[in-house]
Amino acid sequence: MSLLRGGDAIGHAAGRLRDTLTVPGLGPAMAAYFDPAEGFAGMSFCALGQNPPGAVTADDLLAVSLLDIAWRPEAVRQLLGSQSGPVSAMLATIPGEVDLWAASDAEVATVDPLWDALLEMPGVGTATGAKLLARKRPRLCPATDKVVIRAAGLPGQTWEVLRCLLQDPEARADLEALRPPDAAGASLLRLLDVAIWIVHSPAREAQRALLAGRSRAA
Repeated sequence: MSLLRGGDAIGHAAGRLRDTLTVPGLGPAMAAYFDPAEGFAGMSFCALGQNPPGAVTADDLLAVSLLDIAWRPEAVRQLLGSQSGPVSAMLATIPGEVDLWAASDAEVATVDPLWDALLEMPGVGTATGAKLLARKRPRLCPATDKVVIRAAGLPGQTWEVLRCLLQDPEARADLEALRPPDAAGASLLRLLDVAIWIVHSPAREAQRALLAGRSRAA
């Protein structure tokens, strides 16, 4: 990988994660995941309802729930009510048209205030906060749940590993090659998240995606 840099540990972790993109049968499994007839979240996470860049909406919370997230009532009331103004103000500082691999350190750091605020809300853990941010800023913010963190292999530096991986144009090309027609509007980060989930998650639904992909390839 010509551009796997950012420290030996991060580069090596990105190199290991790159192997995810070449797992046999991943392409058909990705096609199954994004096929609305197969019953996965697919593009609904990205495209469901209204997703204004400067506010969190009920549609956002519903979309995040499609990724096995349950919202506590107090968090819903804060996000849609008492804290909606501060959340919108913090969203306004986060660029919406920059990709993680091209973002400066300062642009990545704009996420921190909202990340900290989300984690202070009742029942909002790292997976919930990351998936909401991925819905609001799909090009910049990866959905770093425990599966992605484990696959990246450097807890506390998961964003850096993903960023390093995607700085390699060959890795981005590999991801684009996995993009099925039903995922035409998905960001590359969304494709990477789905690929990691399919390959690394022990969940029954991930195994179902692999089986559906094998059926398509047969």
